[in-house]
Amino acid sequence: MGKVTVGLDIGFSQIKLVALSSDKSGAKLLSLGTIPAPLPGIVSDSDTDLQAVASSIKKLFIAARINEREVIAALPESKVFTRVIDDLPYLTDQELTSAMRYAAEEFIPMPLTEVNLNWQVLFRSPQRDKGRTVVLVVASPKNVVLKYINVLSMAGIKPKALETEIIAVTRSLVGNNPFSPATLIIQLGAQTTDFATVFKGLIWLTRSISTGGMALTRALSKHFNFELNQAEEYKKIYGLLEDTLEGKVFGVLKPVVDILAGESKRVIQAFEAKYPQNPIKRVVISGGGAKMPGLVTYLANALGLEVQEADPWFFIAKEKKLSQKLASDAPLYSVAVGLALREG
Repeated sequence: MGKVTVGLDIGFSQIKLVALSSDKSGAKLLSLGTIPAPLPGIVSDSDTDLQAVASSIKKLFIAARINEREVIAALPESKVFTRVIDDLPYLTDQELTSAMRYAAEEFIPMPLTEVNLNWQVLFRSPQRDKGRTVVLVVASPKNVVLKYINVLSMAGIKPKALETEIIAVTRSLVGNNPFSPATLIIQLGAQTTDFATVFKGLIWLTRSISTGGMALTRALSKHFNFELNQAEEYKKIYGLLEDTLEGKVFGVLKPVVDILAGESKRVIQAFEAKYPQNPIKRVVISGGGAKMPGLVTYLANALGLEVQEADPWFFIAKEKKLSQKLASDAPLYSVAVGLALREG
């Protein structure tokens, strides 16, 4: 068996786990699992709540029969500051180190001593004259990182690395496939929706808004006077299907989905204004909310683009009998698969 890597995605509503083994021929699925996240869960700062998250993680490892004790875990996009800085002159790696601290101060609303700053050069002109450097910057608040490390420690596991959800999703859905057209990835989480424009395997623009799957559930709950779990069921069964229940569920969900569609348009316009030679050709919806009936069709009509559900298993070898089962929950595992695909 090749090298084993484990991706752990501690979401607001569910915790997902994927173990892959990789060798020269590629990555193969060993095991996976999901468990409901205890509430309020990872957003809480109370020791009792965080202990509950840790015991859920322990249970998930046992159920998935994963013995590996090192994981790559995801930090939520809403807690991390991600920005592509594209107005820098030609800078060497050494010059970037000092320039980054000044550039980061402009978009990070907290003292730089309180964040871990990482960056990746996306593009650097071959010549210094009139050249430019484009850099993806990720600033993770140290208190958030510490909280995740503590929860993992309580669960008896160690982080090999922590990275943002959107970076993991990009790796699992687009990878380094040079033939992938310019793509908008929409990661529909419970509390937030994250957007990334990706070209040649690199992220060129990101955005995060605080409208996610729970906003849809709450809209149904309020309108029909349902309990949240009943509203969740209606969302999963009827979604944006106009011809069921006289279109009543569709009518309630539409204004919330229109927020997502509107934000998608703004992200596409912002990307195409900067990179007109690489127009966005397709949209991929990921995350737990991607399976909502009618969503793909609705967004395709709203955006006038090809829209597809995420399939993080596309590049992964797996047993035939698992293929059907994996397809039904595929978008849910995009982050966890991307984490497990990370090298080093």
